[in-house]
Amino acid sequence: MAGLDEQEARAIARELTTLALADESGVPGELASDERRRELALGMTRYLAARLGSAPGTIVLEDLHWAEEPFLALLEELLEHLRAPLLLLCLARPDLLERRPSWGAGRTNAIAISLEPLDTRETETLARELLGEGGESRVDEIVERTEGNPLFVEEFVHMLLDQGSKAVVPPTLHGVIAARLDATSPSVKRLIQEASVVGRAFWLDALPSTPSTRDIDEAERRGLISQRARRGPTGTNTFVFRHGLIRDVAYASLSKAERIQVHDHYSRWLETAAGERAQEYAEIVAYHAERAFELARELEAPAAPELGRRAFAELSRTAAAASARGEFRAARELNDRGLRVAEKASIPMADQAASRTLAAIVSLRLDSDTAAVNELDRAIAAARALGPSTELVRLLVWRASSVTIFDDLDESQHLFEEAVALARQTGDREILAYAVWASSEPLGLTGQLEKQASLLNDALAQIRATAAPYEIACLAEICVNAIRRGDKKCARQIADEAIASAQTTGRRMDRWRAAWALAASLLANGDPEALSAAEEAFALAREIGGPGALMEAAVTASRARQAASDLDGARAVLEETFAQLDPARMTVQRDAIARLETRRAEVAIARGDLETARTSATMAVRLAPRWHIETRTAALLAAAVLALMEERTVEARGLIAEANTLVGPTEYRDLRSKAQDLAESVAARAPAR
Repeated sequence: MAGLDEQEARAIARELTTLALADESGVPGELASDERRRELALGMTRYLAARLGSAPGTIVLEDLHWAEEPFLALLEELLEHLRAPLLLLCLARPDLLERRPSWGAGRTNAIAISLEPLDTRETETLARELLGEGGESRVDEIVERTEGNPLFVEEFVHMLLDQGSKAVVPPTLHGVIAARLDATSPSVKRLIQEASVVGRAFWLDALPSTPSTRDIDEAERRGLISQRARRGPTGTNTFVFRHGLIRDVAYASLSKAERIQVHDHYSRWLETAAGERAQEYAEIVAYHAERAFELARELEAPAAPELGRRAFAELSRTAAAASARGEFRAARELNDRGLRVAEKASIPMADQAASRTLAAIVSLRLDSDTAAVNELDRAIAAARALGPSTELVRLLVWRASSVTIFDDLDESQHLFEEAVALARQTGDREILAYAVWASSEPLGLTGQLEKQASLLNDALAQIRATAAPYEIACLAEICVNAIRRGDKKCARQIADEAIASAQTTGRRMDRWRAAWALAASLLANGDPEALSAAEEAFALAREIGGPGALMEAAVTASRARQAASDLDGARAVLEETFAQLDPARMTVQRDAIARLETRRAEVAIARGDLETARTSATMAVRLAPRWHIETRTAALLAAAVLALMEERTVEARGLIAEANTLVGPTEYRDLRSKAQDLAESVAARAPAR
């Protein structure tokens, strides 16, 4: 599909499938989170834009009145960003406007059409057409009882056709559907009940019982289900409930004990049936395993412990896979559910180690605050108690990286060394490659770029030898290292290599890192294609949602827009990013926030907005960690340029001198030249008065 990566399309499909197949008793999840909702909406926007192109399309959503609030908010978020020629037709009862009176209001591209109940004549016509010959005697009763509700008319007539003219029809629509189900044979009712656990759409081979052809024919003849052309995971035909209300009534008629059995069966069946598409269905498998456990726990069923262990394993595995793809908010939501199951099912702490490690790391990625650091420290303490492990290595690496923010490079180096030593003890070559790669960070921060390049290349060789999933991340860092050393040709070659590898893995995080590296290398080489690469990186960072990726991409996109003479666009991308962050809370992101503030100061200077430049430059210098040479030097130079513009020459000289003291002994080639050039420019001026 032009303009859309297959992996991305499948990821969005997986998200939507999870929403579609969850029943009303399911956990709403982190769609309630603004960030998570925005992540999915942006992904869907890109999917629809690529899918539709310039051709108009239509999406029909039925029964929207049953949608949860987060899903309604998701639709509004989608409409806010979508520019494709799409007609979104939402069918709902008036209940929707009682819950959300503002639904669709204030939008110039939205219109509400009220469908009034059928009038007497229309109801009579519909009833006669459905009844056929010989049903005239009940038409008046149908008109009076159904009050113009077409579904009620249809179900009323179905009941008459099923049970004859002497049928006693219940007074409510729910009652009519329940009575119709009760009137079927036991095997047909069982078919409908089991199918209701699967969802609005289902496959016969997914059910615990084996429906006969006669049962299927009867269910179709009674208007309960219908067959569709599309195929299921195993290639069998898909069936759907004729109406969502039929499915809801059928599900409600199942005892909790019966629901346990069907949820568990379907989860295991789908896990096996999915085959190569297992990743696409993983969250659904985990959801049904979780529902089976929760119901068993409510009933104190003997199977509850075993079901709990399986639910925890499925949720944990799915969370880890989401994290590996760069879907961190989804990973947190799934992992949190897994840990709640672990607590209820009394899963041993040793078995929870990987999940608790993931929880701490994802919190640091997404929140970057003191609470996240504290959670990381608790996870490290718990992991140390269990002895050397891959989990402890990962935790130490993240703690070492966070320590650098607070200018304690000695402690950071100690933690990185401990991580490498522990990785060797585990005998796991993949985790050792990870630790070696990560341990290059202090070298880069302090400008020891040749040493860092050597260590990164060693790490890359180890990563490739073990097929570890860090190749693109390592390539991106090698690319940036080359840019800093002034080797722009090498940077471009490495970026192209990262792009090719990312296309193979399809992981969102890999695609972001590769796109960001490419944009940085194109900018360094003065290539006008930098703008499109930077925009792609920024779009992917929005979907990932973590502040680190977002800020890195925003700085690069801002530079690319300025290089394309779009100062307003350069400013807009920064303001959009700041609006999504809480710099005061994100203590672990001091370096990234300082770089954002520096960039805002640079853009403000170019636009002549000296007040904004002054505020941002001051903040950047205050926040920039002392030993983050590149970040602090750039902040000092931005502040110095502003001081010169405002004829504060003495202050400018002091700032430039500090910058040269920092960057002079390092291997930051271009940054060092910039600082030296600015110092020479100031020296050539008349002495300050």
